[in-house]
Amino acid sequence: MKSKNLLVLFGSIGAICQANANILVNPGFETGNMSGWTTSSFTATNNDSHTGTWSAINFGNFTLTQGFTPIAATDITEVSVWAKQPDFSTFFFAIDFNYTDSSSEEYYGTGGTATEWTKYDFTSNLNLSKTLSSITVYGNSSGTTFYDDFVLNANPVPEPASFAVLGLGAFALLRRRKK
Repeated sequence: MKSKNLLVLFGSIGAICQANANILVNPGFETGNMSGWTTSSFTATNNDSHTGTWSAINFGNFTLTQGFTPIAATDITEVSVWAKQPDFSTFFFAIDFNYTDSSSEEYYGTGGTATEWTKYDFTSNLNLSKTLSSITVYGNSSGTTFYDDFVLNANPVPEPASFAVLGLGAFALLRRRKK
């Protein structure tokens, strides 16, 4: 009977504590369009991609933004993107973290061989005292920029009902133990 109770408890915990999840919509542009994103000039292309069939492309210093349900930066485990700028010998692009307090912080993706897909990880640049509400990337003002496979992984925050179920399960186990 004890092992059965433990199985139920660990099953409940497992359901509540799911793995990190990418919270972005259409992060690899595999819909063949820009759904989920707001852009001033980027389009989806199937001419070149890091993975899958599609990526985002533009020529010039234009923006690509995605807003989402605000999430505490401390709950974010990865912010990364794959980029390619075939018109240059090295990368140069910007990413902005936009926070709920109306502030933003800008960082640069630089270095690497621009003619090849390169992963840029910006996780360490998050301001852990703030809540992130969107990200924006820019192209290079004098050339082509491709983006693909955006990742914004976050620890899921269990809803109150999940905590209640876990609490009831723990209470039931403790009550059975006393008998």
